[in-house]
Amino acid sequence: MAKWSSQIRGEETWRDVMEWRARIYPDKLAVCSPGTSKQSTFKELNQRVNSLTNALIGLGVKKGDRVAVLATDIPEYIEIASTCKAGNVYVPLNWRLKGQELTYIINDSGANTVFVEEQFCDTIRSIHLQLPQVKHFICIDGSPEDMLSYNELIGSYPSDDPGVEVVENDILTLLYTSGTTGLPKGVIRKHRDTLSHLRMMNEDGRIRNDDRCLCMMPLFHAAMIHVNFAFIMWGATHWLIKKFDPEAIFELVQREKMTWLAGVPTMFISLTEHPSRTNYDLSSLRYIAYIGSPMPVEALRRAVDVFGPIFSQGYGLSENTGETLLTAEDHLIALKEPGKERILFSVGKPLLGCQMRLVDDNDNDVPLGGMGEIIFHSDHIIEGYWNKPEETEQALKNGWLHTGDIGKLDEDGYLYIVDRKKDLIISGGENISSKEVEDVIYAHPAVLECAVIGVPSERWGEEVKAIVALRKGMTATSEEIIDYCVEHLGGFKKPKSVEIRDELPKNPVGKIMKKELREKYWAAP
Repeated sequence: MAKWSSQIRGEETWRDVMEWRARIYPDKLAVCSPGTSKQSTFKELNQRVNSLTNALIGLGVKKGDRVAVLATDIPEYIEIASTCKAGNVYVPLNWRLKGQELTYIINDSGANTVFVEEQFCDTIRSIHLQLPQVKHFICIDGSPEDMLSYNELIGSYPSDDPGVEVVENDILTLLYTSGTTGLPKGVIRKHRDTLSHLRMMNEDGRIRNDDRCLCMMPLFHAAMIHVNFAFIMWGATHWLIKKFDPEAIFELVQREKMTWLAGVPTMFISLTEHPSRTNYDLSSLRYIAYIGSPMPVEALRRAVDVFGPIFSQGYGLSENTGETLLTAEDHLIALKEPGKERILFSVGKPLLGCQMRLVDDNDNDVPLGGMGEIIFHSDHIIEGYWNKPEETEQALKNGWLHTGDIGKLDEDGYLYIVDRKKDLIISGGENISSKEVEDVIYAHPAVLECAVIGVPSERWGEEVKAIVALRKGMTATSEEIIDYCVEHLGGFKKPKSVEIRDELPKNPVGKIMKKELREKYWAAP
């Protein structure tokens, strides 16, 4: 612990972090893109960010103005995000969204500048007339006549620090939610709560300055920009890839001797199952973080067999990013100590400085072992949603963030996610956790992916339905999967029907889209 806390200087803003790292590690590689010539040392990264920030100031962009970015994972993304050092508020855009969805987010944020990767220029052109407040469209990797050139801007302005006074209470970013319960909401993240989280997330020294890191999730994901900022804060080198390709990832890990991987469970399931993995030396890896959702226990066992006991899992939302951690040591205990395997079903324990409660619908604490909504209080939860006072009031009550997740605690303090409130299936008056049913189905040897949802039932109100994708070369019938569930679950929890598909729909970060699976059953007549 002391080794790492000695590096923490109590930075107040992202400007402090960037300037500090440029002084401490001027010639150390900070960020690079494999297969391209794009790479920057910490000094070069800071200089490029300064030039870009000075260019924006030259265009009339002021402290507090929102700048949006529509791009895949390229080094320029980190540079654009880092212009927050001068008070710009960066707004990451999900490149899988359609024009109407992008229009809503850009207009809701009030962004006056949009950075766009060339492959998405036509998308922006199709909606630019609906974006009256946007004054500047900047093409990152091209020079179209109707947009400013990113490279020309950087080359035209000095690399001196812009000297804009930024304080810890200034907004750093607006992170838009996925809109699963309505229109997307802009989560306000300030320098203070963001840097508090970056310091907290490394209390156990999980990121070292000699690490060589790869995040496989898109940078528009809330967790990913925090992880990549953490790499900069702690002096690690990180690589950015534009798409998830198991073979390319294996090759990169072997060639660059990567030490640190982050991604969603479906990615690690794909890596574990990939037939080429045994052709590569992956022994340099020392830390793997799976993010976004718990990993099915059977899949986790297989992954540990392949990569070793180096997995950890964090739990959080866009509104707090991460509040609990199931460490690699926890995984090892669960795998080796008798009676401790249940820990693998948990998301760990609260991190230092995080307060957590489980409450009923009246905000009363539930007894140990009881199910309740998970709520948090810490220095790094949000202060609210952008221009959404009612939603802010609903989410933040008396300083506590209400997650909408249902959980329970065991006697050792480990937190177990039972379900999302909206994913809890109520059938015949019984509460059924879709996750519990999914964990059982994932243990079936023929099942690769699974999602369990509630569908309408005249008799029960809702009934359990499973949608599964099978492993390549393996077979199983719906009846076999239902019978398998009967062996391991109470009868009222078994799926009434099982649908077998080639694949399940996923969002850009690899999470199965239950909302899409539900729609045809719950759509209004």
